[in-house]
This record gives sequence, structure tokens and C-alpha cells, in this order.
Amino acid sequence: MHIRPAKIEDLPPLVQLGRQLLELHTEFDYDYYQLTENFDELFGSWIKNQLDQPNQFILVAQTQNVPEKIIGFVSGFLKSLYPWFRIKTVGHISYLVVDKESRQKGIGKLLEEEARNWFKSKNISYIEVYVDEKNSPGSLAWSEYGFLPFKKFLRKKI
Repeated sequence: MHIRPAKIEDLPPLVQLGRQLLELHTEFDYDYYQLTENFDELFGSWIKNQLDQPNQFILVAQTQNVPEKIIGFVSGFLKSLYPWFRIKTVGHISYLVVDKESRQKGIGKLLEEEARNWFKSKNISYIEVYVDEKNSPGSLAWSEYGFLPFKKFLRKKI
């Protein structure tokens, strides 16, 4: 298995992984997350936009055996903070997903490490990530990767 930057040809398996992640999140909160009919088109378009941006990345985990298969990906971007903050820019991981059959094998950790290396190459000192409170496996994974609680993200339905 190796980690590499995503390519346009990777679109179908990346969309499928994005679908898996959204399906999981709709189980957590059906009112908030929605798997629309045109999800594949929307997510594919989002991925295409990510590939062309110098301050964003998508890295894929790919098997090395034949046929090669993408089994996970991580995406992130540089996020500007307020000018009065001491830290002006942080890294933000937007997605990290590993195929259901490939979980619990250290792939997520490898993807996080490569994302961290990308951020380090941009002289970033902090990485932030949002995780749904109901996503116990995700929360546990991020904790194992060394992420600590920082802010509490609140919402209110009106």
C-alpha cells in the first residue's frame, strides 16, 4: 500500500468512498446530512476543484497488488484565521475515509501522517479537524492520531 496525490482518474473510487462516509454520517444525524440523488456529481465536482488548488490536497491510499485499488483518502486545505490571532493559518483536514473492508489496519494513520507532512511542508504548526460527536470510531481514531479537544462546535435548530 502506498500514499500518493490523487489524480483525475481516481474520481470514481473517491466518490464511492465519499458516499460511504456520508452514509455513515446520515446514520448519526439524518436531519443534518443528506445523500442526494446527485451526490456523485456534486462530490466529483468538489474533488475536481480540489485537485487544481495549490493550498489544498487530496492524497489516496492505494494497494500495490494487481489490480491496484484505492482504499482511502484524506483531503485538507490551508485555513486563514483572523488577523488578530497569533497563528494566522492552520491546516484543516476536511475528509479522511478508509474503505469499510480496509479499516483497523493503520491506513487512516498513514493518511494522517502524510497530510501532516503536507502541512509541515507549508510551514503550518497546527492542524484542525471536525468530528461528529456521534462518530465514536472517528473520535477515537483522531485521538489516537494525537488530536486533542480544542473548541466545542455548537449548533441550534431554529
